[in-house]
Amino acid sequence: MANSPTGESVLQRADRILAAFTAQRPRLTGGQIAALAGLPIATAHRLARDMAAQGWLERVGGGHYVVGTRLWELALRSSRELDLARAARPFMGDIHAVLRQHVQLGIVEGREVLIVERLSHPKAVPVRASVAGRLPLHLSATGLVLLAHAPAEVRDAYLEGPLTALTEFSPAEPRALAAELERIRAAGHAQQTGYLEPGTTGIAVPVRGRGEQVVAGLGVITPAGDPAARAGAIVQALHTAAHGIRRTLREDAR
Repeated sequence: MANSPTGESVLQRADRILAAFTAQRPRLTGGQIAALAGLPIATAHRLARDMAAQGWLERVGGGHYVVGTRLWELALRSSRELDLARAARPFMGDIHAVLRQHVQLGIVEGREVLIVERLSHPKAVPVRASVAGRLPLHLSATGLVLLAHAPAEVRDAYLEGPLTALTEFSPAEPRALAAELERIRAAGHAQQTGYLEPGTTGIAVPVRGRGEQVVAGLGVITPAGDPAARAGAIVQALHTAAHGIRRTLREDAR
C-alpha cells in the first residue's frame, strides 16, 4: 500500500534503507540513512526507529544504526542460497586447503553475481566483493561463467549494456564479450586476468543442479602470472568440486 507523496509503500522505503548499509558502510546515522536512501530526514528517522523495534535494525552507540540480527535469523530459516553454500562448503574447503587463495561461490542476481560463500587465506590477493557482495557479471570469472550459461535472451539483454569497465582490461565492447562467452561455453570454464584488479586471475566453472541447469558459479582467485599448468590443475579441481556439489544437491533433494 502506497502512503507517501512519491507513491512508494512502506516496504519499498524500508528496502531502500536496508540497501544503504554495505560492507563499507555498516554503521549509519539517521541523517546518513536519509541521504543514502533519498528520504526526508524525518521519514528516515521514523522508519529507522520502527525497523529497530522489529529487530530489522539495531541502535548502537553514537546515534548509529546497524543491520539487525532479526534479518539474519529469518534468512537462516529458509534460503536456497544457504542450502547451496552448505552443500558447497566441504568441496570448497578441499580446494582452499591446497591453494590458500580465495575460493568462492556465486549466483545470478539480475545483472550481477552475488557472492554467497567465500573461503579466503589471510595472505590471499585482495578482492573487491565480500560475501553477500555483488559485481557486474562480466567483470569476474564467476560472473562470466554464469552469464555464458544463462538463457540466450538473458545474454542478449545483458550485451545491450551498459558494460562497466573498471580497468583497461575489462571487456566493454559487446561483440568481444559475446565471443568470450562463446569460448567459455565451449571450454567449460571461464578465465580472466585484470578485469577487476590488474594483479589477479579468476578461474570459474559452472555448478549444475537438476538436469543441465546451471545454479551457481564456482571460482578461484589467484595472483596473475600463475603457470599455465597450475591453471589447468585448478580447472580440473573446480570441475571435480562442482560434480560433488551437484551430487550433494541431488541427494538433499530426495
